[in-house]
Amino acid sequence: MEHAVYDDIAREYKDSKQLPFRKYIEEYTLFQAAGNIRGYKVLDLACGEGFYTRKLKRARAAEVTGVDISPEMIHLAEASEFEKPLGCRYQVHDVAEMPTLGSFDMVVAMYLLNYARSKEELLAFCRAAYRQLEPGGRFIGFNDNMSNRTFYYETYGKYGFIKQTRPDRQEGDPIHYTFYNQDGAVFRFDNYYLHPETYAEAFAEAGFVDFRWTGIALHPSQKDNPFWNHFMAEPPLMGFSARKI
Repeated sequence: MEHAVYDDIAREYKDSKQLPFRKYIEEYTLFQAAGNIRGYKVLDLACGEGFYTRKLKRARAAEVTGVDISPEMIHLAEASEFEKPLGCRYQVHDVAEMPTLGSFDMVVAMYLLNYARSKEELLAFCRAAYRQLEPGGRFIGFNDNMSNRTFYYETYGKYGFIKQTRPDRQEGDPIHYTFYNQDGAVFRFDNYYLHPETYAEAFAEAGFVDFRWTGIALHPSQKDNPFWNHFMAEPPLMGFSARKI
């Protein structure tokens, strides 16, 4: 991952957290998967501007540390902490190369793993997360849905983004995201495609057990809203979960 890309779009990426799918699908799914984290020590990888770092702390985690490769993202996170202190801490690291920061009950990674361009890079991310966990600790997060059929990539515009790749996507191919914020701002970044089997192999080699794609869940307040039908029928994004023995 190159920090310069996210340094340049940090504020636009922060503003994208106001898109409705973030609240009604992404956030709801994450906290359904996390369960009761009261008293936990949590490490938030690829934390960006600290959006979920702060929500994890508000969910009564005892300690939450956010890590991101982008100094500008961490600058925004620290500015939010200064404005409304919660006790969150932040560090700038490339996750694949970061030192052991402590012993955590849970590691969260919202859209980290899909930056891996190869199994080796994915394995480095998984091993980094594994090293930070207490025995029995869980690794959860969100990811590009590698089973999302390319035919649908450009059909999510009403939700605030589209995806693009070549029709016969191959291992390591870029997935181009274009986001459309509610204020009219447009920004772009790339993820990378790896086969679902590659994910299963990398998690196993890193030492994790019970790796699974957790699917997505829609907030109950939206269950009768047809706006979400397409998103839920062909999810562009997916949750994951694994455990350290």
